[in-house]
Amino acid sequence: MENIWAFLMQTLTASVAAAMLLIAKRLFLDKLSPRWQYGVWVILALRVLLPAGLLGRSLLPEGRMVLETARLTVEANLSSALTQPYTGTEVVAPVPLLRPVMPTSVTDWLFIIYVAGVVLTLLWFLLTYVALRRKVARGRAPAPEVTAQLERVAVGYGLKVPKRVVVLAEAESAFVCGPLSPVLVLPERAVDNKVLLHELLHLKYGDLWAGVGICLLRCLHWCNPLLWYCWNRAQNDSEALCDQRVLERLEGEQRREYGVILLSMAEDKYARAPGTTSMANGGRNIKDRIGAIARFKRYPRGVALGARCVAVVLAVTCLAGTGGAVAVPEYDQRGSFAMTAAMLNRPTTVAGALDTYAKAVLCDSPVYFAMVTPEKERAQVVQAVGKPFENVENDYLEGSIFGKLNFRWSRPAWQAEWSVMNLLADGAGGYTGVLFFTPFSHDETQGLVYQSVAIRPLGDYWTVEPVGELTLQLREDWWLCPSTDTPYATYTAEGEGLYLEVDFQCRLWGDSTVWDTSYGSFSFSDSGYLDPKPLPHLSFTQLRTGVGARLVFAETGEAVSLPITVAPMQPGEDPLRALEESFYTFTLNPGSLDEDPVQASTGITSGTNLTLTEMPAALAVAVEDGDRTYICVALPEEVVP
Repeated sequence: MENIWAFLMQTLTASVAAAMLLIAKRLFLDKLSPRWQYGVWVILALRVLLPAGLLGRSLLPEGRMVLETARLTVEANLSSALTQPYTGTEVVAPVPLLRPVMPTSVTDWLFIIYVAGVVLTLLWFLLTYVALRRKVARGRAPAPEVTAQLERVAVGYGLKVPKRVVVLAEAESAFVCGPLSPVLVLPERAVDNKVLLHELLHLKYGDLWAGVGICLLRCLHWCNPLLWYCWNRAQNDSEALCDQRVLERLEGEQRREYGVILLSMAEDKYARAPGTTSMANGGRNIKDRIGAIARFKRYPRGVALGARCVAVVLAVTCLAGTGGAVAVPEYDQRGSFAMTAAMLNRPTTVAGALDTYAKAVLCDSPVYFAMVTPEKERAQVVQAVGKPFENVENDYLEGSIFGKLNFRWSRPAWQAEWSVMNLLADGAGGYTGVLFFTPFSHDETQGLVYQSVAIRPLGDYWTVEPVGELTLQLREDWWLCPSTDTPYATYTAEGEGLYLEVDFQCRLWGDSTVWDTSYGSFSFSDSGYLDPKPLPHLSFTQLRTGVGARLVFAETGEAVSLPITVAPMQPGEDPLRALEESFYTFTLNPGSLDEDPVQASTGITSGTNLTLTEMPAALAVAVEDGDRTYICVALPEEVVP
C-alpha cells in the first residue's frame, strides 16, 4: 500500500470479507463446532494479507468503481506526491510502503497519518507486553502443593507443564504469557484443576502465536472498527474453542462445575495483553461462552465434511473474488464514472492496446483514448472526458480522413478493420509498428489509412502513442502482405565475400469484428461490421508474413542466384535449430529475386499456429551452393516506411 487509496481499497475488501464471515458464522452458530467458528477467521487473515485486486479479481467490483471515481475526482484537483491522478489504484503489498518523498497534498498527509497509526499501535502493543513481562518477572515461585497439583493435571491429560510457573499478586485469574518462553501465571488464590487444564491446552495448541498474529493484523487496520470487532470475536472464539477442548476431556458433573467457574469470572476485569491467553475474557464474552457450554455436544464426523465444504466456499468467495470486470464505457460517455471505467479497463495485451487505440480513432472517443494514452499526455484527454458529450457528427464526418476515402460510416464508428505491420521491439520493452485501417467493404473506397505508432508498457498495462500523423494512401491492390508497397524490415549479413539482404514483413491483427450480413441501415455482403467497443485483453489471432532476399558479391554488387532458406529466430538461439524447427520457414528459389523483394508468403494462419507475434530479433539464413550449405544470422538494419 503506497497511498491512502490503496489502503482504502485493501481495508474495503477486508471489510466485505469480514461482513460475509460474520453472516456465515451467525447462520451456523449452533450448527457447526467451535473449531469451525474459530478456524474461519483464517480466511479473514489471508484476505488481509493478500493484496486487493490480485490477478485482476475483485471482491466487490462496484465498491472499487465508487472508490476509483472518488480518487479520480479528488486527485484531479491535487498534486499528490504519492498518487498519480490518472493511474488506477493498485495494491502492491498488504503492508504500508512509505516512499521517501515530501507530502504535497491532503491525501499524502492522510496516508502518513495512517502509517504513523500503524507504528504507534504496534509500539503500544509492544510496550504493553514489555510492561507485563516485567511484572511477571517479579512473580514468586508457587508453593510445592500448587506445583504438585499442576503436575497431576498435566500427567492426567497428557499435557506439558511450562518451564516457568509464577504466582503474581496482581493476577485476577490464571493466564499464560509469552509465545517464545511461555510463563504460566497464577493468582494467589487457589486455582481449580479445570482452570489449569484450560491454560495448558492453550499452550498445546499454540494459541499464543495466534494472538500475536491477531495483534499484528490489528495494527495494519487500526482505524477500521469492523476489523477490530472481528479480531475481538476471533480471540473470543479461541477461548470458546479451548472451552470445547476442556469439556471434551471432562465428564458429567465436571462440565457443570466448569460452567460455574466461568460464571464466577464474569465480573473480572478483562485487559488481556498481547502475547497472552486468559480464561477470563470479560463478562459479556463469558456469558456467551456459558451459552455455548449449554449447547455442548460432540459433533459427529459427518459434520466435519460439511463444515469443510462451507469453509471452502467461503474461502473461494472471500479470497478469489470475482473476475467480472467493470464494463467498457460507451464511446459517448463522459464524466468521472466514464473515466473510472476507462482506467479499470486499460489494455493488458499489445493487441488489446492497438484495438483500443484503433477504436478511439474510428469513434473519435476521448474516453477510449484515455484507456490507452501514456501517463504524461493523459491530463488533456481527461479534460475532454470531463466535458459533456456534444453530437458533432456532421463536422466530424466531413473533416475525417476516412470520409475523404469514402469509408462507410455507421454510428458510432467508421467501418474499418485494423492491422499492424512490422511490430518491432524497441529495446526498452515496447514496440513500434505501422497501424493500418482497411475498409470492410472497399468497392467504392479509394484507399487506406495508416499511422506509425509506439506501443509501450506502463506497469501491467500497455499504452499507444502516435509517432506520425494519420495518412491516407491511394491503393488499388488491397493485399497488404506480401507487398513492397507496405513497410518491411531489412535484415543483413555479410561473409565469405557475399552480402545478403532479406526483406521481411509481418502483418498481425485480432478478431474484433462482429460477423453479420447487415448492421443498421448498411448491408455488407462480403464482411462484417465493427464492434465499436475496445477489447483491452485481445490477442493476435491472424497473421500474414512475407519475405524476399538478395545475395550479391560484396565487392562488385553482382547478384548471385542461389537457393536461400530463411527462418525467424530468437536472440541467442542456434540458427541451425531455428531452420530445422521453425514453423515459419521460407525457401526462396533463384531466378526471380529482382522482380519483387517481398515475394514469398505463408498465407493467413490463426489459432494455435500463431507463434510469431512480433518481428523476429534475427533471421537464420541457409544458402545452398552446390553440395555446400552456408548458415548465417541476419540482423535488422533498417525499416522501410
